[in-house]
Amino acid sequence: MGQDPAMLTARDGYVLDKMLRDWPPLTPEWLALLKRKASAGRLAKEVRAPADLAMIDARVSFRCASGLTDTRRLCLPGSYAPGGAFLPITTFYGLALLGLREGQSMAFDRPEGRRDWIVLEKVLFQPAGADPVPLAPRHPFRLIAGGFVERAFTAANENGPGRGPGPSAA
Repeated sequence: MGQDPAMLTARDGYVLDKMLRDWPPLTPEWLALLKRKASAGRLAKEVRAPADLAMIDARVSFRCASGLTDTRRLCLPGSYAPGGAFLPITTFYGLALLGLREGQSMAFDRPEGRRDWIVLEKVLFQPAGADPVPLAPRHPFRLIAGGFVERAFTAANENGPGRGPGPSAA
């Protein structure tokens, strides 16, 4: 078996290592896929992830052996709602997509005894690849002492402006 086509970010690698250590395996096939992914190459922390890399929190478009073509956001377990636009990495498809680049595919065994595959079509959004929103230019301001005295707000009471009759009128 050759090298799997996967490259993990430091965060994704940490999550997979933690899952390997702490999670009970769902099935032997899922555990084998998790071990394959955890042994993939890792990007250094200071290296920016390629724009076409599927990573946690990336929105991806994919197709699989069943003919399904879909767009989902890869997410951590527990941060999704069933039936939503999320694909947890604890599923076969979510785990297989993690670390793939556009156009790459991965084959894996399913518990039913069949062989399945998935192809990453496109990375539509990647949080690490997103450019930060530029801040609006800051304009310096001048502080003028007493500049708002003539515009001071005077609280009115129900009897009109002024002090009013006081607490005994209540």
